[in-house]
Amino acid sequence: MDIKENLINVLKGKEYERTPVTAFPSVLTTELLSMARTTFDDANHNAEKIAEIAGLLHDYTGLEGITIPLDLWFESESFGYIVERQEGTLMPIVTEAPFDSPEDIDIPSDFLNTGQFPHIEKAAKILHERYDDKNVPIIGEITGAFTILTDLVDLGKVIKMLNSDYIEIDDALEDINKLLVEEVKFYHDIGVDCIVVNDPSSTSGIVKPNLFADLIQPYLIELKDTMDVPGVLHICGDTNSNLENMLSCGYEGLSISQEVDISYAKQIKENIGSNSVICGNIAIGETLLMGGVDKIKKETKECLDKKVDILGPSCNIAYETPLNNIRAMVDARNEYYEKY
Repeated sequence: MDIKENLINVLKGKEYERTPVTAFPSVLTTELLSMARTTFDDANHNAEKIAEIAGLLHDYTGLEGITIPLDLWFESESFGYIVERQEGTLMPIVTEAPFDSPEDIDIPSDFLNTGQFPHIEKAAKILHERYDDKNVPIIGEITGAFTILTDLVDLGKVIKMLNSDYIEIDDALEDINKLLVEEVKFYHDIGVDCIVVNDPSSTSGIVKPNLFADLIQPYLIELKDTMDVPGVLHICGDTNSNLENMLSCGYEGLSISQEVDISYAKQIKENIGSNSVICGNIAIGETLLMGGVDKIKKETKECLDKKVDILGPSCNIAYETPLNNIRAMVDARNEYYEKY
């Protein structure tokens, strides 16, 4: 069984050979930029470089999937909002949000023809040419509507509105989600095997479970209902109080952060009869970034002992993470299956 079939079978609840290991949120590191002899800007606006870096990650670490695009703020660029970067790092500068309120957001008519989308389309074609005969799954990434809203409007203002009358927020989410439905179709057209919806601002620390169910969940369900390929939902942080809602969104996979115990998530899944498989949740900071190979292998074994369905990082991997540390996660999975 090849790695594509193995991953898709897990997501669809079919027979598989071993626990897949991949990174659903996309990965871009300073080491990858160095290997490709390129800049952050070119890595996201040059189709050949997007494909090269995405492929290098798979080739070097053995991660069983290639996720595109590489920039966490790529959709905001199609709204005309360019995220600035601090000198000497890939971390974004906190700049003034482009719109004062949700009702001020200007919905672009050519969303999929601007920003990084044309480069992503060309990069996908290159990746298919290079990896289809190796049966490497290609994964598309979408940012959830609420997270895009908090990129475009000051988060503090949005939180205040959540605590009062959020009709204006709901109206904006409806408009943004219409664009994301078109984005799903875009990914279908470029031939991805899976789509991950990355919605970090919907974490329980910002949106309480009852509000998530009323305001966020309907749009996540709407996105999933338009997908012809398996979908994975990823929400960062401590989402223990919201697992039931997240597992009720209908995605084939739920990617959880390190704050959520795998066994607990699987218990909630069983309690409500959800078919979503549990993905994650190696700590990205103290383990993948700074932990070293022994710690990574220990935590990987713990995740596998808890019967995680798809092994991977708990969130977006830090830019400075050594590729050898990412590869150690794959090596540890391989060693686990050799032993057991």
